[in-house]
Amino acid sequence: MSQRDEKTEVSDNGLRYRSKKAGSPFGETSGLHSALSCFFCGTHRMPSMRVMQKVLGKHQPVCEPPCERNPKSRRKAAEAEAAQQQPAAE
Repeated sequence: MSQRDEKTEVSDNGLRYRSKKAGSPFGETSGLHSALSCFFCGTHRMPSMRVMQKVLGKHQPVCEPPCERNPKSRRKAAEAEAAQQQPAAE
């Protein structure tokens, strides 16, 4: 179990608050340079590590190269396996 960096303190009026560093865990980037999570695996990726793929009628950010939860990566793996199993034509 990991240990938290946050401190819990009780103020004079009896209210409890947590003191922690302000800001986002993903840094201070915004707009096109921000990290978005993959629609399939949920991993946050920067723009250079993701592409937009049409899923259920909408464009969603996905990992590039495709993660193991992406149906396109499973299809490519199945095609590669089928190609290896076929005997070479003579």
